[in-house]
Amino acid sequence: MKYALRGLLLPLLTGCHTGQELATPDGAAGGVTVRFEAAASTSTPLGTARVTADDMQLGTVVGFRFEQGRLREIAASEATFTGSSRTFHLRARSGSIYFVANPPAKVFEEMQPDVTTLEAFLAAEAPVTAMTADGLTMTGSAELSAAERTLTVALTRSVARLDLASTDAGVEVHSIVLRGAADRGYVNGRSDVTTPPTASTTEFRREYGDTPLVNGRETLLYLAEQSEAALTAEVVVRFGGGWHRMEAALPAEIRRNTTYTLQVRGQGSELRVEIEADGWLTGDSVESRPDLRGLIDLEASELPDGVRVNELRDTVRIAHAENRFRLVLLAEPDSELRIEGHIDGVTATPEELTRGVERVAAVSVEKRLFMPGQGEGYLCLDLLRGNLRSGRVVLIFEENPIRMRGQITFDSEGVCDFDRYIDGELATLSLPEGAEARLEFDADEALWMKLEPAQDEYRLLGGWKPNDPKADGRVQEARLIVDLNDGSPEERYTIRRRNWGLPVVEIGRNWWCKYNLRGNVKRFEEQVTIQEDPATEAELADFLAACDNEQLLALMGEQYQGGNPDGLPLRHNGEAFYHEGMQETAGNFGTLDPTAMAPDGYRIPDHADYGYFSANDNFNLGGIGERPFWNRTQDRVWVRIIEREAEFLGATYGTVTLYEFTDGTNHWVLCGLGHQWNTTPGNIARMNLLMATWGNSGKTWSMEGYAQSDRPNQNWLKYVSQNATKTRSIRCIKTPVEYIYD
Repeated sequence: MKYALRGLLLPLLTGCHTGQELATPDGAAGGVTVRFEAAASTSTPLGTARVTADDMQLGTVVGFRFEQGRLREIAASEATFTGSSRTFHLRARSGSIYFVANPPAKVFEEMQPDVTTLEAFLAAEAPVTAMTADGLTMTGSAELSAAERTLTVALTRSVARLDLASTDAGVEVHSIVLRGAADRGYVNGRSDVTTPPTASTTEFRREYGDTPLVNGRETLLYLAEQSEAALTAEVVVRFGGGWHRMEAALPAEIRRNTTYTLQVRGQGSELRVEIEADGWLTGDSVESRPDLRGLIDLEASELPDGVRVNELRDTVRIAHAENRFRLVLLAEPDSELRIEGHIDGVTATPEELTRGVERVAAVSVEKRLFMPGQGEGYLCLDLLRGNLRSGRVVLIFEENPIRMRGQITFDSEGVCDFDRYIDGELATLSLPEGAEARLEFDADEALWMKLEPAQDEYRLLGGWKPNDPKADGRVQEARLIVDLNDGSPEERYTIRRRNWGLPVVEIGRNWWCKYNLRGNVKRFEEQVTIQEDPATEAELADFLAACDNEQLLALMGEQYQGGNPDGLPLRHNGEAFYHEGMQETAGNFGTLDPTAMAPDGYRIPDHADYGYFSANDNFNLGGIGERPFWNRTQDRVWVRIIEREAEFLGATYGTVTLYEFTDGTNHWVLCGLGHQWNTTPGNIARMNLLMATWGNSGKTWSMEGYAQSDRPNQNWLKYVSQNATKTRSIRCIKTPVEYIYD
């Protein structure tokens, strides 16, 4: 039975095979049809192990063709296939081809033909979860020949399998813990069994509850191939009228394509656990022994509501709520207590040890409320006799049943303080059945947050109020209150943010800022704030045309280079104007994250945003005066162009132009200091505004203006190529927000 591989596996691979061979399509000179079979490990065939459909599911198969140690092409099989056969179209049938069936996600995405070496390919590693997510990952290889259009390739699973069997009468398996399993392994087989240096160890637990494993066998989990393993299995068994906790060590070398079985045996008065691997020599197994464990003295312990002890009295489950309790342990004389583990918000204090009596150790535990998002935690109370552990009690601190995903994280006091402006979806909230949630605000606070029902959960939305006079950096607070309706007190959580905002105008299906940025792009307090806004949107153009030069300079904003959040203020060196701090190289506004060079909640506009104010990508708005035009979205827009002379910093700057766009009753004014095209003082095109634009690495919107006295009736709004070094003006738009409050 141990070597009856093909009789067991091939029907699963070829269950839908029609008996017809697939032919290579005409014109595919490098086409090859591959029939895949299951491979036996050279030392440990899968053999007598139980085979499941998942073990041999053959889904996506990818071929990697190598020549002279370098990847030449990657070929996926045809989408339509029959049974275990796949057809691959190759540019050439030469070299070696390595197949990966059911490949783990993302592992091979960065491998490139003519770049990736065979060594790098064979060194690919993946988490066990990825190698078992969509069928088991399997690998195989073959040499290619121009004369052969069909191949047979044996596939080897990239993981091992661990089964649990309890087939003897009267044996009940109630729980199992496996410790020390590597969490990742190599996808392809290697000459020696090796564990990747990036691997860490995990712990697997299975509780059978009221339905123990009796007279049955099941697959527990899949294991990565690993060497020098220190895997141990701990099994809780009921047998012969008593409870037993057994330990056994798995082999130090875990091989891929191998099934290991934890066989729990009970015969007469003897109970043991054996580890069996198909292909190992007879008698080569590891037996377990009963392990004395500490037990909880229920009468002497102080166990309030929310603290539950299991039937074996060696495990305590503690609900997520705030609590305080005391555990007294039973163990052998001369035992000492050691506490292993650390959990934020939990303090476990051992009490004085009493020797020579049963009650040998006690521990007092205090815990605060576990916040939503804080996971389950474990503490171990180990009883030691010398250097040997004679008992263990496990404390399991349960996670908060309120499930929260997103940007909200509560501190130990139940407070999430963003300390900045933020809006949009802050989190999603999942509640236990019957629980209720609501938001609470102070009487003088705006309803800046909203709980939005969404199927079986809630969305916590942060809102925005346009031109909010209170958006001056003050703290906004809301309280999330959850009633679990289970008799426990309501849980209260505090959420805070800074309320900031910039003056805006709603035009062109966007909320546009009224002013260019200045100072540090992330600092609201360095911008023209809502409280400092000197004119309404309808009055702004005339205000800018008439205000003094110092105020005009302050309102026109500063220049920027991509990647530098600090503005480049206008300076005069006695001979020429220049923008202080300009560098010869700069980042590209077109490829930067559009929110990177804008205050929180705002972004750099893209081509379509500015395109609303133009009929095309090279549009002449005309000269001084007012006129309508049909824009590219067939909206009727009016433009008014005003010129004025400016003197800045005690020197003549020259003519500057103001562009007022009107859409119905909405008014938006565009203006700026032009741009500087290199670091030489004086090299400023004062009437050519380059506007920071996101979405294209080579092009940006510009307002190419001319004085009426120089080139009459020419002011061109253009989307044209500009290098990244040239400075830009930044006029932001509000990022879309779902919840706008009054």
